[in-house]
Amino acid sequence: MVLLVGGLLIFYQTQYKETPLPKDKEGISTFHSSALNDSDKSVLFPLPQKVEWLKGHFSISKHLHFTCSEPDASKISQIIQHKLILESVERGSGGLILLIDTSLGSQAYHLLVNPNSIKITYGDRAGLYYALTTLSQLAKQTSGQIPCISLEDKPDLKTRGAMLDISRGKVPTLETMFKMVDFLSDLKYNHLELYIEGFSFAYPSFKNLWEKTETPFTPEEFQLLDAYCKDHFIELVPNQNSLGHMGAWLSTAEFKDLAECPEGYKFLGLLDMKTTIAPKNPQSLALVKKMSEDLLPNFSSNKFNVNLDEPFELGKNKNHPIQDPKEVTRVYLDYAKQLNAYVEKKGKKMFMWGDVISRNPEFASQIPEDITLLEWRYEDYQDFDKICKKYQESKRHYMVCPGTSSWSSFTGRTGNMVTNVENSVKGGIRYGADGMIITDWGDTPHLQYFTVSYPGLAYGAALSWHNDPRSKDYLGTYLSRIAFQDSSQKMGDIVLNLGNYYQFEEYPMVSGTMTSFAFRFGMMEKMMTDAIFRKFQSGIFELVPAEGDAKKILVNRFTHPKIYNYKAIVHFVDSLEQALNQTKLGNKDHKLILDEYKNAIRTVKLGAELKEYNNYHLQRSEDENKRLLSSMKSLSTIIIREHKKLWDRRNKSGGYDSSIDPVKKVQAQVGENLALLDQNFLVKGFSHLKEKLVTSAAVLFLE
Repeated sequence: MVLLVGGLLIFYQTQYKETPLPKDKEGISTFHSSALNDSDKSVLFPLPQKVEWLKGHFSISKHLHFTCSEPDASKISQIIQHKLILESVERGSGGLILLIDTSLGSQAYHLLVNPNSIKITYGDRAGLYYALTTLSQLAKQTSGQIPCISLEDKPDLKTRGAMLDISRGKVPTLETMFKMVDFLSDLKYNHLELYIEGFSFAYPSFKNLWEKTETPFTPEEFQLLDAYCKDHFIELVPNQNSLGHMGAWLSTAEFKDLAECPEGYKFLGLLDMKTTIAPKNPQSLALVKKMSEDLLPNFSSNKFNVNLDEPFELGKNKNHPIQDPKEVTRVYLDYAKQLNAYVEKKGKKMFMWGDVISRNPEFASQIPEDITLLEWRYEDYQDFDKICKKYQESKRHYMVCPGTSSWSSFTGRTGNMVTNVENSVKGGIRYGADGMIITDWGDTPHLQYFTVSYPGLAYGAALSWHNDPRSKDYLGTYLSRIAFQDSSQKMGDIVLNLGNYYQFEEYPMVSGTMTSFAFRFGMMEKMMTDAIFRKFQSGIFELVPAEGDAKKILVNRFTHPKIYNYKAIVHFVDSLEQALNQTKLGNKDHKLILDEYKNAIRTVKLGAELKEYNNYHLQRSEDENKRLLSSMKSLSTIIIREHKKLWDRRNKSGGYDSSIDPVKKVQAQVGENLALLDQNFLVKGFSHLKEKLVTSAAVLFLE
C-alpha cells in the first residue's frame, strides 16, 4: 500500500489537523475513558443501535438449555458452546429462547434478557452469532450474572473487514492468526484478508524461489484458517498483489525481464526502484495467473483482492515512455480488465485498490461494474467524501479503507487513527459504500507488536457497525475490560495514550512518526536530513494527492515545524510505563503483552535519543555525548535481546533478522561513536572532517 511512499516521503509529508481528543494541561491530546466512571454497567462494544438497561440479572449456569425454531439444533448448539464456553442442550423449554425472523434482515438481532430467560430473535445465522457475541461480552464482565437488558441491533455497513500485512518480513504463526480471528469475531468483523506480496505465501509452483530463504504461510495453513474463520462467521478473502509491489519477483533471474523498467527507475531522481511488472507484456499476466492458481484453491471465498496499487514505474520505460498520464491510466485499466476476466472465470469477484482511479476520477465509470474499488487514505487530514460521492455517482461498488496507524510508530498514532477511521466511515455511510476494510500494515521493518493494532481494529469495528460518536468514549473501557481483561481498568487508556507521543515531534507525518523513521537513517548529520527534506518536498503532491485545503495544510506544517522535544517524549512514555506496571491483566498471555509494550517503549526512547544526538551532538560536550551514547547502547542491547524472545512467541522465524536490523545498525554506530570519543584529538578531528566532507558532497548532490 502507501507504505513505500510513507517510507520514502515521511520527511516532508506533514498532513495534519487537530484531533478531537481532549487536551491535558500541556496541550497534549489524551484519552480518559468516560465509561470507566460507570463501573457498575457493562460495556457493549460495538455500541448497539438501541439499548435499554432493565432491572435484575439472569444467572447463566454451566449447562444451558435452549429452544430454537430452526431444524438444525446441533449447529445452533455448537455456536452457543463456542460463544458462551459452556454446554448447551436443546429441549422443549429452556432458559435460552431462539427465534428466527427473516424480516429483521441479514445480520440483525433482538436480545431480551429477563431474570428467568434470554430471548434472541435473529434475521439469519450471522445475526444469531452476533447476538451471542453481545451476550458473551456481558457474561465476561459479570461472572455469569447477566444484567437484564433489551436491545435491537444491526450493522450500519454490511461488510466490516480487516487486512493484515504478512509481507514485510513478519509472518504470523497459525496459532497467532487463530487468536486474531477470535479478537476480530468478538468485534463482529465478517471479512479478513492477509496481504501477500513477494513470497509470504508458499507458492507450490515456485518453491525454488522461496524454499531456502523464507518461512511463508502455507496452503495447508490457509485452508485451516479458512475453516476457522467460517466457524467465526468471517470470510477469509484471498489477497495477492498483481502489478505493483512485485519487487521480490522482479529481483529473481527468472522474472527480472518482466519489469516495466528493466533498467530500473530513479524514484524522485534518487532511489532505484524496480517494483512494477509490465502490463503490456503477456508474460506478466501469465505469471499472475500462475500465482493465482496456486493461491485460490485454498479459500472458500468467492472474492479475490488483486490489489493493483502504486504502479510507480508505469509508463516510465526509457525505450517507450508514455507522456500522457491519461494514457497511463488507460494502460492500467486495460490490464485490470484482463485480470478481471480471468478472476470471473475462476468464479470470483475482483477487488482492487482505488488509488489510480481516485487520481483520475473521470475513469471511474470505465471500471467494470462487478469490480469493488477499495479507497485507502490513512491520514487524519484526508476527506473521503469527495471520492465516495464520485464512486456513488458512477454506480460502482466500493469500500472505504482507513488504517490502524500502528505501523512505523512502535506504539501507534492514536489521534491520527481516530480521525482517519471517523472520516472514512462517515463518508462510506453517506455515499453508499459496501463496507469498510481497515488496514494494518507492517512497513519495513514490521516492528509494532501484535496488540498495538488493537485500538485501531477495535475502533474500526465499532464505527462500521454503529457510527455513534460515543464509541470513542468507550474505546479505552472496551480495551481494558474485554481485550486485556485488566481488573485495574487502566490498560486501555495507557495503550491509547502511548500512541500520542508523536505530538511532541516537529510535525505529524504520513505513515509513521519522526521517532520511528530516525532508524531508517541511523546516525546522520542534521544538514543531510534537512537536504533530504527539501529534495522530497518537491515531489510530494505528485505522489500524495492533496484535495481542497490539504495542500495548504501540508505546506504550513512543513514550513512551521515545532522543536523536536526529546525530553518530553521520554518523560511521557516513562510515566505511561509506570502506569503499565500497575495494571492487572487477566489474559493468558498477559506477561507477553506487558513485555511487548515495555520493549516498544524502549524502542521509542532509543529513537528519541537518536534524534536528539543527530540534532545536537555538535553543540554538546564530549561528556554529554558519552552519556547519551551510553544510554543508547544499553537500550539497543536490551531491545535486541527482548525482541528475539517476543518475535518467537507469535511469528515464524523468517524475517526476524530484517526486522531487527535497523536497531542493530544503530547499535553498531553507537559503538563506533563511543570508541571515537576515546581517541586523541587528531583522530577525532580527522573523523569529523571526513564526515563533514561526505555530508557536504551529498548535500550538493541532493540540491
